[in-house]
Amino acid sequence: MLFRIVAFAILSSLTVSTTAFAQGEADSLLPTITGPTDIAVGRTAVFDASSTVGAGEDAEYRWYRDGISQPISRSVEAVYTPEQSGKAVFTVFVTATIDGEKVEAKAEHILTVYDRKVALIADITVPAKKLEYHQADAEAQGVYLRVLQPADSALPLGEESALYTVMAENSDAFVGAESIILWTEGVTGLQALHRVLETDQDKLNAVANQTIILISNSGLQTLARTIKGYYTLLRPDQIIITRAEALNPLFASEGIEAFMAMLTQRDIGSLVVDETTTAVRPWNLLSSLVNYMLTHGVPSRTVILLLALPIIATIIAFLKQVIGITTFGLYTPSVLALSFLALGWWIGVLFLLFILVTGYATRSFMKRWRLLYIPKVAIILTVVSITLLLLLGIGAYFDLVLTGDTIFILLIMSTLSESFLTIKSEQGWYSAILGIGETILAALLCVFIVQWPILRSLMMGYPELILLTLLINAFLGRWKGLRLVEYFRFREVFKHLQEE
Repeated sequence: MLFRIVAFAILSSLTVSTTAFAQGEADSLLPTITGPTDIAVGRTAVFDASSTVGAGEDAEYRWYRDGISQPISRSVEAVYTPEQSGKAVFTVFVTATIDGEKVEAKAEHILTVYDRKVALIADITVPAKKLEYHQADAEAQGVYLRVLQPADSALPLGEESALYTVMAENSDAFVGAESIILWTEGVTGLQALHRVLETDQDKLNAVANQTIILISNSGLQTLARTIKGYYTLLRPDQIIITRAEALNPLFASEGIEAFMAMLTQRDIGSLVVDETTTAVRPWNLLSSLVNYMLTHGVPSRTVILLLALPIIATIIAFLKQVIGITTFGLYTPSVLALSFLALGWWIGVLFLLFILVTGYATRSFMKRWRLLYIPKVAIILTVVSITLLLLLGIGAYFDLVLTGDTIFILLIMSTLSESFLTIKSEQGWYSAILGIGETILAALLCVFIVQWPILRSLMMGYPELILLTLLINAFLGRWKGLRLVEYFRFREVFKHLQEE
């Protein structure tokens, strides 16, 4: 053992001196190791350094493992079959002749060897501290927990794309895992997982022998109705919906049956979705349609926006008919609310202000030209589109990339500038600013209500509930009472009537 330590120290010092000797050429030789980052005990791992930049055809390779003084390989590849769990560090030294001078550089690769492996995918709402705690807990139980978490998404409805990206870049995390844990909001994790696996039949077949565990804070029954379509497509052994408290029992259990028994013993809520719970019934036809859309490529954010539109329209109808606010019709605040949902309210308001300012400036500049109305509107929309293009370029510089559907919403939102300018010309600044202000406030109120987690869960789990908006709007259509603001507007009249 002492000999190995001394030999590794000598080897390290030689590495330092060699690197210093070839410092001028260090950037031209960049060793790269490709191979698995984790593997089960008894399986064979192959590491390859053929992607090394600047190696040439006469390069020499020396592979070392865990500081052992003797090379385990002198070829471009190294093969390793672990016999026990733990971590193994592989180092490759690449020597090449560049411009008549010998250059040497090295690269390291860490391999995790496991007896049991669990993959955990978490969205940005899960604190990193919690994930570190669960990793330590799993390690104490002899389980290798592979955690994947995307960076913070700039768009509120962009979680699915962020999850898809991190899963696609680390799809090897699912290989060898006995369970896949999705700690995400609603069905975004399942949809991203399906998008990753549908292009890789081998990994999709591997999921058939695995258990998918959903960690959720929302209603278990509601979520169970939403994920039935994903069970049909992914065909895992089963999908278990439970709480975060179930992670410790999962790591401590030797199998799923023991895990479920421990959940019952500790009174931790759970539901199982399998073949017995995925049948279509007459009373869940709309839910089945939503599941079919989700499992056939329709993004969950699109489904959420479509289900939210009737609710948004009903809220605005109530505000206009009962409260008496002034908005630019019903369509305009509804589109604004959808754009705020897709972009985030502050980004949506910022884009809207730019659109209004650009539209007003363009119209004021064209007054001297005395153009006809239709060509004038076309010019305004053209300038507004160019402004949006510039704003998107600025957003891309700050890593804010919009998807196709949100860009389409922005283009529709640009028509609001014409409504604003028309009212300004006919009724003056006061009416125009009052109208746009109340339109924005109504849209923000709709966003605040629709973003309630319980309402979003109900929309996805029980889409049939949106049919209730038909009854509510029928009731509002027969409203004959005064609007709330009219009680304030005509309060002097009411006083005189009371005095008489």
